Amino acid sequence: MTVEQMNSKLEKAQEAEAHLDRALICRAVLEEAVDFIYSKAGAKKPSKASLLELIDSPVVAGYINDADTVNALHYVRILGMNAKHGRSVRKKEAKLAFDNMSYLIGLISSKENGTESAYRKPPYMSEATTRRLYIDLYLKEAGWDVLDVENLVQPAKAGIEIKVDGMPNAQGFGFCDYVLYGKNGKPLAIIEVKKTSVDPEKGRHQVDLYGECIKKVYGYKPVLYYTNGYSTKIIDGIYPDRPVMAFHTMEDPELMLQRRTRGDITDLTINDEITNRPYQKMAITNICEWLNAKHRRGLLVMATGTGKTRVAISLVDVLTRNNWVKNVLFLADRTSLVNQAKRNFAKLMSNMSVCELSANGEKDFNARLMFCTYQTMINYIDAEDKRFSTGRFDLIINDEAHRSIFNRYGTIFKYFDSFLVGLTATPKNDVDANTYRIFGCEAGIPNFDYTLEDAVKEKYLVGYHVINRTSKMLSKGIDYDNLSEDEKAQLDEYLEEDPPTPDFNIPGNEIFKYLFNKDTCRRVLEELMQWGYRVDGGETLGKTIIFAYNHKHAQMIVDCFHELYPEYPANTCQLVDYSVNYGDDLVLKFEEDDEFRIAVSVDMLDTGVDVPAVLNLVFFKKVRSKIKFVQMIGRGTRLCEEIYGPGKDKSGFQIFDYCGNFEYFGEHPDGKDGKEMLTLSQRLFQIRLDMLFELQKLEYQEDAWFHAYYDQIKAELHGMVVRIKSHSNRIQVREAMQYVDKYYNLDTWVSLSPVMVKEAKVHISPLLDSGLNGDHLSVAFDVRMYHIEKALMSGTGVKSVSEHVKNIRLIAQYLLTEKASVPQVLKKASELKVVMSEDFWTVATVQDLEKYRSSLRDLMQFLVGSGKKKFDIDISDEVDEAEYQPEDTMIDIRTYREKVINYLAEHLDSVVIRKIHNLEPITNSDLSELERILWHELGTKAEYEEATDIGNLAAFVRSLIGLSQEAVNVKFSDYLSGNLLNSQQQEFVRTIINYVRENGDVELADMVNSEPFNNYDLNEVFGVNLPAMIAVVQTLHTVVQAA
Repeated sequence: MTVEQMNSKLEKAQEAEAHLDRALICRAVLEEAVDFIYSKAGAKKPSKASLLELIDSPVVAGYINDADTVNALHYVRILGMNAKHGRSVRKKEAKLAFDNMSYLIGLISSKENGTESAYRKPPYMSEATTRRLYIDLYLKEAGWDVLDVENLVQPAKAGIEIKVDGMPNAQGFGFCDYVLYGKNGKPLAIIEVKKTSVDPEKGRHQVDLYGECIKKVYGYKPVLYYTNGYSTKIIDGIYPDRPVMAFHTMEDPELMLQRRTRGDITDLTINDEITNRPYQKMAITNICEWLNAKHRRGLLVMATGTGKTRVAISLVDVLTRNNWVKNVLFLADRTSLVNQAKRNFAKLMSNMSVCELSANGEKDFNARLMFCTYQTMINYIDAEDKRFSTGRFDLIINDEAHRSIFNRYGTIFKYFDSFLVGLTATPKNDVDANTYRIFGCEAGIPNFDYTLEDAVKEKYLVGYHVINRTSKMLSKGIDYDNLSEDEKAQLDEYLEEDPPTPDFNIPGNEIFKYLFNKDTCRRVLEELMQWGYRVDGGETLGKTIIFAYNHKHAQMIVDCFHELYPEYPANTCQLVDYSVNYGDDLVLKFEEDDEFRIAVSVDMLDTGVDVPAVLNLVFFKKVRSKIKFVQMIGRGTRLCEEIYGPGKDKSGFQIFDYCGNFEYFGEHPDGKDGKEMLTLSQRLFQIRLDMLFELQKLEYQEDAWFHAYYDQIKAELHGMVVRIKSHSNRIQVREAMQYVDKYYNLDTWVSLSPVMVKEAKVHISPLLDSGLNGDHLSVAFDVRMYHIEKALMSGTGVKSVSEHVKNIRLIAQYLLTEKASVPQVLKKASELKVVMSEDFWTVATVQDLEKYRSSLRDLMQFLVGSGKKKFDIDISDEVDEAEYQPEDTMIDIRTYREKVINYLAEHLDSVVIRKIHNLEPITNSDLSELERILWHELGTKAEYEEATDIGNLAAFVRSLIGLSQEAVNVKFSDYLSGNLLNSQQQEFVRTIINYVRENGDVELADMVNSEPFNNYDLNEVFGVNLPAMIAVVQTLHTVVQAA
């Protein structure tokens, strides 16, 4: 296609009578122009790339070299997409698309003729495209046709500048920016648009007044939107104002108007065939009451194995019967969990259509129950042509709601305007505050909480027994001197670059990372087969999950099993990880196939998979996330009826720990949860930002080389923002558009403040795509070199970035020693030698570093496969009982009260406990010791206060341990022997003592206010012996008051 041909085709667009046809032709010319640019650049056009990706590509963006023009082309792309789907196109929109393409063809022509320098960009393109044009596009995205003629009312259309009477102004009328009309011609919604520089809240009262005016005519107030193009809020007449990320389709405001007369959820009948446990019904009731109270989001915290999915199904059943929801989306982070949920819903709610979006094959996009992974749904809502509108679902159920999900996929919950219910097995104290905020709950207070403690106590889950073992090799490494000659020979190749010294030791953390030892695997398997819980009268090993370090480790375990036990069927022990074809099907087989006894898992069975028959878990890898550890243990907690035969149900399971996990969590109760990792593109953007900030200093601005470097980095950073802006179809980008527009403006980059640098890192960096800057190894090299450059710029020196320097030198060494035969490497050998030398880094300048970074980055492609080699070895190991022996159910599933009772039973001989038991007075130091035990060692003060209303710690302990009968006999012998008091009075004293045994303390006020004492007339009972009764009470009370 030549320039003349493109011009000729563009003329047809101008001649087209229909605006829609003009938009379609403009997009077609755009596609041809992109082909032309690729051809001129001599670059191969990616066959599967979308038009969006092609416009953003370095080839096209570099050819055009102007951010406003690139943005103008995206406008043509989006409008053409709308036209392609039959959405109406207005005259001014088609004209803008035509003008944009006319300029592009003119630019190409000027480049061809060598007159580019004289070709000027039209003024309109330098102005910020009016927000209203983008709002028109967003409305069309939701299926609305926006009319051209002002103050025109048409059914099922979006009218503009609609006049309303009754406004409290001098004229007595006003004009609504947009009014959305239903098929019957009645108004459904009003949109008030403010400038981007104005807070949208300024439009709230105005749109409300418009609503009141329309209410006088039609008898109801429409749904109201107010926006400044960046932020949009909705007033639906039911709930408080809330933000939305897109406009609703026609059906949605119709439903909102109908739902204004909807009653509360009153039919709380729960189907016992779905959920029949009291706590499950309580969870459903709590959420329904929360929704009745005008909340839209809620959070259920329920231990693994307590039936979260069934609770979700029951909740959907209740809400659909009450006509509160019709369409539901269930989200999980893995396809196996999505499929598992779909099967359960389909089985228990067979009257509703289902669709698994994450699966292959035909999909019913009209199904009422949708099941999907987070990543798949992100792809749907970020697509150029959106499959789902913002109001498509009435309820979203979020399985395993926790921080990492919201950091990566939180956009989903902002895009869909629906009820949102989160389910998590993470203990409520481990759920982060941000998750509570997202679900509308106060930190630490979910809508319902059912703990592992509760479930085991009420016998809905089972506990476990721990066999804590240790491998000498895993814990202490390999002592080279103590190996046999044959074993040393196995390590020769591994150690060839670092010959062993006399005291050489290979650390344990290299085992099953670089060195894979068969003997360790054999010993673990032998212990499992010897001590693992069995079924069929001891003939068959119970279902077992072995948690392995990595794929190679898992495969070695499987191979060792088959070598050790060749008589077992081939399916007995199998690898289950993401490298296995049809891995999700294998997970199902593990549950259903009786031959399949041992699943060796790498991540895939760690969380969320229900196999009630599991009797053994083997921790053959280190776990440092408390959340993940609890979930992994949850693989064994489920009940399983008659697993040992008729009437013999599962009562517990066994855990083998070979990697010190229980010891680690005993010492680090909160674990070590990882932080979200930045992508290389994000790290590149952020370090360049830091460099740009440094280069703003006068000393660099006055230097010609540094000033040019400053301009280069600024242009590269701005180019990244230009690419982001072109992805306005992505909801995450749309949400941050005010920041994107700010940094899209080149003037913003003139002088960055520290606050602006932070702002760009927080709001722009997360929007960057990966893989836009070339090979990832080259980008990683760039990032390291930039960190060193920045250290020199800021004056901190290379010592502050010594790890980066070390890594660069090792890369140079590797290329020179291992890849010298590669022509490209050989050509740059002299430069690599410079970078590898220690002397260079003592005198290196920023100019030097940038020269070598630019020259050497392309060599990084030859680092592929340069990681540390992995070796199989077979060296004798020893597996013994670990010194640290956890109690059964180490992740303590006892209630706080049970913990205290267990502690007291084992420590009755401690000084303070003995004093309390023997009615001896306690001191302030004794009280401090009780605080340590009760508020720190066994739990927290909050847990104490939740467990009892006894404020006196000593009294609480006494209510649990009672009183020594010998001490009672000694203290109160005069009153109980019959010499002083009569039988009725003696019985009353015994009642007082028993009251203290049960309640921990007694005071004189109890004698008149508390049962059973307030049923007696004390003067009548004791007469002249009343002081004796008073002495008994005071003695019992004062000994637990610290002196």
